[in-house]
Amino acid sequence: MRGRTFMRVSLAAVAALLLIPAASPAATTYGSRLYHDPTTRGCQDGNACTLVQYIVPTDPNGDPDSSGSPVSGVITKWRVRAYAVDQPGTVTLRVGDIVRPNPMDQTTALATVTGTGPTAPIPLSDDPETPVREFDAQLPIKQGQHLELDPSATVNAVYASSGSKFTYSFEPPLVEGQGQRGSTDVTEELNVQVTIEPDADGDGFGDETQDQCPTQAGTHGQCEANPPPPTTLAVSGLAVKAGKIAYSLSKDATVTMKLAKAKKGRKVKGRCVAQTRKNRHRRSCTRFVTVLAGIAGPGAGGTNQLALPRPNGRKLRKGRYRLTLTAKDATGAKVTATVRFRVT
Repeated sequence: MRGRTFMRVSLAAVAALLLIPAASPAATTYGSRLYHDPTTRGCQDGNACTLVQYIVPTDPNGDPDSSGSPVSGVITKWRVRAYAVDQPGTVTLRVGDIVRPNPMDQTTALATVTGTGPTAPIPLSDDPETPVREFDAQLPIKQGQHLELDPSATVNAVYASSGSKFTYSFEPPLVEGQGQRGSTDVTEELNVQVTIEPDADGDGFGDETQDQCPTQAGTHGQCEANPPPPTTLAVSGLAVKAGKIAYSLSKDATVTMKLAKAKKGRKVKGRCVAQTRKNRHRRSCTRFVTVLAGIAGPGAGGTNQLALPRPNGRKLRKGRYRLTLTAKDATGAKVTATVRFRVT
């Protein structure tokens, strides 16, 4: 019965692809093949966690693949094969990055969350075969990123039978915007699958079903007859003076800064490193040591200003400094500017 069901789905998918104009790239399906009923939750003792899909079985033979999403784009549909025990539950879709720091150690991984999608209900069901549930989404994903799922305490969404390691568990749940965190457990196949559509204009809408004008980033409705020229992200006028940081942006952007202090060093193998007894006779050089990182600044288009930050609440010590500003707009474009200044 299950084989016939998936044959109908495959034929429908082929028919849908035939209706897409040749000029439009086809959507991509990525994740679990959803062939098996879930057998476990994947989080220990009912704890809250984030499950990060690492290895997925691929068509046509179920060969394992850990390279992540094969394309960049926007997730417009997602499917989960899961059931709730005792009471209804929910699942939340996420995307992020995961690496194994030691390829020989399959039990440990590091992961982050880069985007959070919809939360969907998982009702109680007495169906002997757990149904596949499909939901809408609008969640950007980059090539190489992996799917993640936050299940509530009553939801089982992991198929475990063969002993292969497919999915990593992170307890407590990962938080978007925080740095890498190590896994707390390893489990098997996470029953999550997505449809990824291209996003040619980078506006965060899938080109096939969500964007009626994939050539103009300024609209996802009908294309404008005379669209305004795209604004290129640029930073100008970066300066540090009288305890203030000032700069101008050509358009709205997210701004982060890093502050580093100049220190004496020695040239070793083409690099400027800290002086030691062993290298003290090498040629002198100037190296910059980070004092503060991840400084958030205002990102409105036009002129911006903020107070020069104080490490640990103290004024900067005398010396030479370098401030590096990175601006990132809604399309993902990045621009970096640097200024050097002296504290006397």
